[in-house]
Amino acid sequence: MKKLIILCLAIAAGYGASAQSKAKTNYMGITIYQANGRFSNIIVTRTDSAQEVRNLNIRLPMAASVEHFAVEGDALMNLLKPYYNNGWRLVTFAQNYDNSTFVTTFKYYLSKDVQ
Repeated sequence: MKKLIILCLAIAAGYGASAQSKAKTNYMGITIYQANGRFSNIIVTRTDSAQEVRNLNIRLPMAASVEHFAVEGDALMNLLKPYYNNGWRLVTFAQNYDNSTFVTTFKYYLSKDVQ
């Protein structure tokens, strides 16, 4: 009977240890700059610090109106959609507006588990 209990405990301990092992997580930072009524640049920084810089030329309506915010939101989602479709998940988001340069910065931090 003792051997059976010890065997059950050993199996349970082994199962618990394997259930706790987690997959490696990769992270990605995406920074999008908006200036002069357009999204001008996107910088994608991966876990290994490699960066991809792309110039954008996405015009937005100048007036701060419902149309402006709708076009802005749609453009941001279109830029991020390939990453979400590829399994990346949003961890956090930040937005910063610089009064001296009139530049808005959108920062997205994403994660993805790697098997």
